[in-house]
Amino acid sequence: MWNLLVVDDESIVRMGLRYMLDWEDLGICWKAEAADGKEALRILEEENIHFVMTDIRMPGMDGIELAQKIRHRNPEIQIIFLSSYDTFSYVREALRLGAADYLHKPTMDEDEIADTMQKVISRFKLPSNEPPQRTEEERNEFCLSLLDPFTFPAEPMKLLPELADESYKEGYELAIIRKRCDAVQENEDSEQLRFLSILHLMSKLVAKDWGGLVFHRNFREMIWIAPVRSLTGDGDMPSYLNGLRQKVLELLNVRLIFACGSSACRDISSLPGAYMSALLRFPRNEQSDSFIVRRAKEYVDRHLLDDVTLAKVGESIHVSPGYLSRIFLKEIGENFSDYIIRNKMEIAQKMLRETSRKVYEIAADLGYSNPYYFSKLFKDRTGLTPLEYRNQ
Repeated sequence: MWNLLVVDDESIVRMGLRYMLDWEDLGICWKAEAADGKEALRILEEENIHFVMTDIRMPGMDGIELAQKIRHRNPEIQIIFLSSYDTFSYVREALRLGAADYLHKPTMDEDEIADTMQKVISRFKLPSNEPPQRTEEERNEFCLSLLDPFTFPAEPMKLLPELADESYKEGYELAIIRKRCDAVQENEDSEQLRFLSILHLMSKLVAKDWGGLVFHRNFREMIWIAPVRSLTGDGDMPSYLNGLRQKVLELLNVRLIFACGSSACRDISSLPGAYMSALLRFPRNEQSDSFIVRRAKEYVDRHLLDDVTLAKVGESIHVSPGYLSRIFLKEIGENFSDYIIRNKMEIAQKMLRETSRKVYEIAADLGYSNPYYFSKLFKDRTGLTPLEYRNQ
């Protein structure tokens, strides 16, 4: 199987590419990803990479400089360039560096990407001594086998050698993470895609901060098997997961709940017991909001583009604004006005990406008569002005 490294400074682009098509059907293993050229070079030193798909314009080391260094170090690696820029100078430089192909981000689709990768693959043969790569599905099944005493493998370290790493010398921790079931129901494909997005983000954050294996059971729950200590050697798992939960809420607008095993496992054979312990400790009463908050959210979702106020929502569901404000903060984890703004800014991002409407028109659509105030709220949430976001 061919190993692919994807390099792009926009995490949403990397995530979109990862789940846009079935890479394994193409004979490609999504081996790694990087946010810039320097990180990519570090990965190339550690992993056996055959193809690099890289954005041309990135902060720091851009795609052109990265390609030059790859050509110098390992000319056999095939490079596919991604860019929002179709000016001739970039295309000419990419071709001069021997690019296998060039994809235009605003117009590329699944078929074009698949055709490009098949053309690149057709030019080369995988070395006969290349060890076979496990698919993500196979790896996930191996991980799940560790959670049941009846399926626990006789030699787990052979199936998952990363669990024999020195970082596990003090033992193993286990946590179960689920998406709250109070969200608006989506169709099965959308639910699975949303879950995979959460799983991917969790895996990236955990690998950076703590280490361990993150896998899933039936696209319904994530399981994290981790060393007792983080990469920095401090913190505890519940505190870290609380911070992680907030990051996922901010980045994906998804609320998570979790439970940890009652104690660390000194031996890997104790993982089935740790999993059962975490299941028994799972906070069942957090699986949904109270009836009042659920009704409030339903009203907000229906009237988000109107002038939604706490008083109007309270009146519609027959509770006082003060009481609604208190239980909303307690159950949702953010106050009412922040909930409104966050959801409006997500609609604004979608409109900026997918339409050509002016900023003041989008502001008006979302109920903001002052476009400058709207721009300030947008920048507070995203770190960019609306125009910077659209042009990035």
